[in-house]
Amino acid sequence: MTLAKRMLVLGAVCAAGFSTIFLLPDAPQMRDSRLAPHLPRTFGDWRGENVEVSKRERDVLAADTRFERKSYHNQYDSTALPIEVSIVFSGKDLNNSIHRPETCLKTQGWDFVRLRYLNLPVEGLEAGLPVKEMLCRRVRLDEEGQPLAGKDGKPFEDWQLLYYTFIGHNTITPGHYARTFADIRDRVIGGFDQSWAYATFATPVSGKYADQGAPIGYALPMDEAQTGRYLGDFIGSLIPKMVAPTSRISEEVADRR
Repeated sequence: MTLAKRMLVLGAVCAAGFSTIFLLPDAPQMRDSRLAPHLPRTFGDWRGENVEVSKRERDVLAADTRFERKSYHNQYDSTALPIEVSIVFSGKDLNNSIHRPETCLKTQGWDFVRLRYLNLPVEGLEAGLPVKEMLCRRVRLDEEGQPLAGKDGKPFEDWQLLYYTFIGHNTITPGHYARTFADIRDRVIGGFDQSWAYATFATPVSGKYADQGAPIGYALPMDEAQTGRYLGDFIGSLIPKMVAPTSRISEEVADRR
């Protein structure tokens, strides 16, 4: 093959290659989570105070990750336990914006006594709110890293009940793989990426503290089942104020097409 023919073939190959650029789909647009971007300062009998996000949390997550965190206290019931609500909104880098809490809780010394999936009744969500329940405990350590002694000389343990879920643009799931599948489905079929909100709700299991002889003030000593109902009632009151109804989501999707 002469040099001239080679140049013609090379030119044809390059032209064909560059022409395929016009066949590629546009970059998928980003759609916001169905969850509101800010937690309410007050709702019902509850009042929330901001909780600072640690530098370590900010450092390990992508720079465009956004946080909302409040500790809620009942303004009129001194026996009510505080409930901490934390929301992490993913940025464009999903892999480094949100993650399952099992990993970070384990590194903080928490052991999982019970893990299970639940569906909480929530007004406005026909199928309810799917969450993962985590009953956790850990030995409390002193400043030197030694276990603190509790009742009868046994190591003193902290206990908490935590629910979490992931809320996307039109999908709510506590499952990591279900969230991944939803991302693939929406990107391929819907032509969009979505920002996810990773929401956690946590409160102490006061009965466990009372059993160890720890002072719990005016708080009611509740066991795991009672704490679960208490946390579920709180979530059922908060979420309707935070999550857009499905009809509104459908209208937003139609408007953007």
